[in-house]
Amino acid sequence: MAKKRKKNKMPYVIAAAMSVLAAAAVGLFFYSGGFHPQPQKQPETTTVADVTTEPVSADGVIRSRAGAEYPLMPTEIENVFVSANPFGLFNFYEYANGDFTACTDAQEMDVTVTCSHQELPAKLHYLQRGDKITGYGLFLTTLYEDDVRLYDYAFLHLVNMPAGYGSGDAMLLVDYDEADFAKADKTYSEVLSFNLSNGKTARLTSDNGRTVDNMGRLRTDWAQMNGALLQLGAEKWYLSGRGYQLDSNSADIIFNADTSNTKPKWITSGLYENWLYTENGTLYYVKETDGGFDAYSLTADGKEEKLGSYAGSVDDYLFSGAYMLEKNTLALTRLTTGESKDIGSVIGTAPGSPAYFGVSPDGAKFVLLCDGETQSAVLLDLTTNASQQVRQTGLFTNSCSQIDWLSADSFLTVAETETGYETLIWAF
Repeated sequence: MAKKRKKNKMPYVIAAAMSVLAAAAVGLFFYSGGFHPQPQKQPETTTVADVTTEPVSADGVIRSRAGAEYPLMPTEIENVFVSANPFGLFNFYEYANGDFTACTDAQEMDVTVTCSHQELPAKLHYLQRGDKITGYGLFLTTLYEDDVRLYDYAFLHLVNMPAGYGSGDAMLLVDYDEADFAKADKTYSEVLSFNLSNGKTARLTSDNGRTVDNMGRLRTDWAQMNGALLQLGAEKWYLSGRGYQLDSNSADIIFNADTSNTKPKWITSGLYENWLYTENGTLYYVKETDGGFDAYSLTADGKEEKLGSYAGSVDDYLFSGAYMLEKNTLALTRLTTGESKDIGSVIGTAPGSPAYFGVSPDGAKFVLLCDGETQSAVLLDLTTNASQQVRQTGLFTNSCSQIDWLSADSFLTVAETETGYETLIWAF
């Protein structure tokens, strides 16, 4: 899913100084619900911290709580999670039978990535399992003494090279949005091929025609990558905001034939960036209209089809996977088919302000997380209409907004505690 564009990903950004509100002992600070790395120096060791799991009474839907110093994010490898460590020491954990076990086969490599003619150093931590690879790295000026201008922060993510994008061993993605540090769902501003044997990178897109912003950097919304396009694997498709204004939430999908192409092909435009989804080789998205918005599908060969029209502001809806939830009526719609279910008629009024929701991979289970004086969770079996509710503090944190399905009837959320974070394992 693509995220709504932040202002620092649009052209001609007005840079603003940010005040530090509070510093924690480990060098983190929090503001506006975000989790932001601000370590003072680079640690000398890469010791894997334990993730301790404690079972909870079986009479509730929360079955266990796994305590960790840093939030856990899902990776491209099934049941493998990575700690969002603000010192750039990314450790991997495998989930099985209610416990998280540290992965001992992870590897690391020192890399340098060139962005806007600046060389950004980082230590890349990566894991290979069969034909799957996932890796993470972090550049911060507080971690490295290198003379780097224009950038204070860069998050690196290593993934498999999608079919049609290049012949490199893997794809290396770079994100500059510090507010999204602990979120698994990012839209990345740089897209490169990566050689696992020597750590060398090569740009997959052309910078010809890529303008600069107010900070002197090459504009960060020129050719972006996100999870939906990675899964689609169409030939060299990228998300771009090249034709829009600063306050716009729209984007193009563009095509780069090679790195020398000066005028990329425009596949479609006007996408609302807050939702992109891929299923069975087809991309799904919505476009805002005067009276609401329309849902579309786009095949990998460029065939676009309008699937349906919906009334009201798109901001009145939440999106997750193939589904959309109207926050006021709790109407749940599968946008790929148009099928709808009235959740409100089953559970009544939402027990708070709807913040996140999720539907299980088999489409049979539904979860709604709500904010309020206390946080709330509603678990609903869409087949039998049996539901359960939990109301208490510490069910989830907005800085790591995610509902990760472990199976057809279990999932996890990440919550903030006084001493760190804990991962809640839920079961229907």
